Amino acid sequence: MTEPWRTLRWSTWLGWQIESNWANWKLFVLYLVVKPITGSMMLVCMFYAAKYAADLGANAGGTAGRVPMEFLPYVYVSNACYGLIGAVMFGMSSVVISDRESYRMLKYIFISPAQFQVYFLGRGLAKMAEGLGGAVITLAAGLFLPPVRAALDPANVNVLGLLVYLGIGSVMLWSAGMVLASAMLNMSRSGSFLSEGIAGVVYFLSGVVFPLSVLPGWLQVVGLCLPTTYWLEGMRRSLTGPAPAGSPLASSPLAKWTDGELTLALSVTTVVLLVGSQWYYRRSLDKAWRAGKIEEVSGM
Repeated sequence: MTEPWRTLRWSTWLGWQIESNWANWKLFVLYLVVKPITGSMMLVCMFYAAKYAADLGANAGGTAGRVPMEFLPYVYVSNACYGLIGAVMFGMSSVVISDRESYRMLKYIFISPAQFQVYFLGRGLAKMAEGLGGAVITLAAGLFLPPVRAALDPANVNVLGLLVYLGIGSVMLWSAGMVLASAMLNMSRSGSFLSEGIAGVVYFLSGVVFPLSVLPGWLQVVGLCLPTTYWLEGMRRSLTGPAPAGSPLASSPLAKWTDGELTLALSVTTVVLLVGSQWYYRRSLDKAWRAGKIEEVSGM
């Protein structure tokens, strides 16, 4: 029992050192603050630009109310939570590339007494700490925006639900990260584009910037198969409460679901993803070991 814990502890420490030791702590803290806020502010500017264009169209005789104000908290909170998905899921796949191609240490970790999969878990925890810090900073910055501040009213926050979704979401993010990391074991460093592509697909289909109801029916079905969709909905609901009645957000397929139904769907899809990730990890690791991919350096 001590060996997995030792591997987890030291791999988490190593991951944090790699993420933070490129600058002094003051510059690193500034980076942690500026990076998530600037990304969220870009979405805020896009929202107000779209709303301004809609208002001009309404004044010219067009249809009014195309960009309801409640969309701003929806987009802002979704983007803050999605930072965790990007940090863990797509950060874990970069571990394979960096350790094998840049540091050329992956083969030594593989043959060491350290448990290989626990090592990835520790590196993912370091990524999660960075992503969680960015999410908290982003939400704190959103308090300066009146619509976001009203949505994040303490009366709307469900602390128990938030902890439940963070707990189940941690398993979900690690499982998805293991899928991508396993795929990277049998790819060259150019395979990093796979993570970027999947990031865009998940961002589009999980209802980050718009509810699923705006997608065609068949894409809604695809989105409802992703555990990230239920996790983001649960995180939004735990932080801002349910969608306002009569709002276009209330027409989302998940808007009428109870918290219990949402938690059950997230749990079931997470279990499916967990089982699938373990099967794929063992298959990919065996293939990579037999083909010599663990120590292979592309030289690109």
